[in-house]
Amino acid sequence: MPVNPNFLERVVLLRLNKGPAPMLDLFGAASFKSVSLALELDLFGLLADVETPLTAATLADRLDAHPDGIAMLCNFLVVEGYLADSEEGYRLTKMTEKWLLADSETNMGPWLTFWNDLVFPFWGHELETAITDGEPSQSIYEWFDEEPDRWEVAQDGFRATASLLVDDVADAVSIPDDATQLIDIGGGHGLYTIELCRRHSNLTGTIFDLQGAIETVSDEIPAELAERISPQAGDYRTDDFGEGYDLALLFNVIHAHDPVENTALFERVADALAPNGRIIVLDQWEGSGRTPVSRAGLRFVALTYLTTLGATVYAHEEVTSWLQEAGFADIERKSVGPLSGLALIEATKQ
Repeated sequence: MPVNPNFLERVVLLRLNKGPAPMLDLFGAASFKSVSLALELDLFGLLADVETPLTAATLADRLDAHPDGIAMLCNFLVVEGYLADSEEGYRLTKMTEKWLLADSETNMGPWLTFWNDLVFPFWGHELETAITDGEPSQSIYEWFDEEPDRWEVAQDGFRATASLLVDDVADAVSIPDDATQLIDIGGGHGLYTIELCRRHSNLTGTIFDLQGAIETVSDEIPAELAERISPQAGDYRTDDFGEGYDLALLFNVIHAHDPVENTALFERVADALAPNGRIIVLDQWEGSGRTPVSRAGLRFVALTYLTTLGATVYAHEEVTSWLQEAGFADIERKSVGPLSGLALIEATKQ
């Protein structure tokens, strides 16, 4: 967590512009790298396994690191809010316990590791190219394919962030009582299909994605749902989906494609749906940020999509027009989650 300036510092740095506010970005970058290293070392996990604080010397001994180095790292993590210190040693803060421990239901550690190990290294190679040429020299997914282990790190990250939204999304999605077949296009980790099938006993699901994306999904499907959920490898731009589905999910998919490609994808989905079947699109939407954090998040997402995919964030009005062109009607938008920016668009095949 970047250092939180006090009132006087906010006035001097941000309101009056009397000090170098960009140094806060420097602190934030160092904080991210330090937290990523702490995750790699399992520093937080070690502190979670003990009931009392641990000194730098004890931590260094157990982590096979230098005491001075561990002390420096922990002291920085204290001022950044990840650790607390006392005469007895270091302990976790409530924030770290909730968001960065492996046994927490809200563990975001794999998401940070995904950015540290994959996305930001990719930025290092492609950001300038994306800015000057309008797109990267290759997509990040093509880069993943060069070393398949990258897909495992990516899927762990996607799963971690989806786990924070899955209940809100499942609450918002409209599932007709007579719906029996669902296809999750670009569904990778499968969390949304798993949760919807868990909630609706008459529903079966197909998770459709690239081979590298779904290789580990079978291990994530609970045993009690194994007969109702089927991973299927394929390229959703060209390969056959099958037909007769009552529901089609396109979650965090359309931002990766241009308007012509998205319209064609919607048409292919319509062909795969049964009469009156429903399409449900989840993504971030241009113009939906209402607070400083959500606006910054939306702009960050847009820059990330450009750098990694040569893509962008669309306005929901654009998506509505593509759906209408592909033969969908009764289009409805629903906000999802505690922060603005993420929403569902549902529509019915005509």
